[in-house]
Amino acid sequence: EQPLDAIVIGVPWKHHHAPRERLNPITVATVALGLALRLWRDAFPVADGGTAIVLHRLSRHFAHGSQDPYRELFHALRDGRTPTELAAAERAAATDQRALDAYRAGRACHPLLPYLDWESCRPALDRLGAVVVAGCRDHQAARTLGFVPTHGAAAALEMAHGRAGGRARVGFLLAPPYFPLEVGAG
Repeated sequence: EQPLDAIVIGVPWKHHHAPRERLNPITVATVALGLALRLWRDAFPVADGGTAIVLHRLSRHFAHGSQDPYRELFHALRDGRTPTELAAAERAAATDQRALDAYRAGRACHPLLPYLDWESCRPALDRLGAVVVAGCRDHQAARTLGFVPTHGAAAALEMAHGRAGGRARVGFLLAPPYFPLEVGAG
């Protein structure tokens, strides 16, 4: 009947892009905020200013080679998150010949994919008051993305209740936000 005050989102450990590698901080955000919270088509599931609790360890791990463009975006976010600075980093990524060659050779994702992934989080980030990472092992990585790190789900839920004024209406999305389909002929 009404939007939730908080939603708990379980995030899988593998990348949603091929090759299926361990998630990095940006792809964790993309799966939780850019994919899972877009499952609702009629209305956003969380009240404006509400809380998203992401269940993930969120470590600063980037597979060498294949996730280099994600590492570059993460460094750009760490060094400065103004829209102008990110736009400049995106323009540089678009013309990085070494990154484009790695993409064309199948050794890395396209250098602009991380920027598109991060941008897919924007609608949720614009509406949410806080994104709390429950079970976070790399607090600086969470802060780089503008998230609040906590050691576990209990602390994250307590924070969500406090942000909602005492008793938050909490929903849970614990399955991966995408569903693999097997398509066959006839």
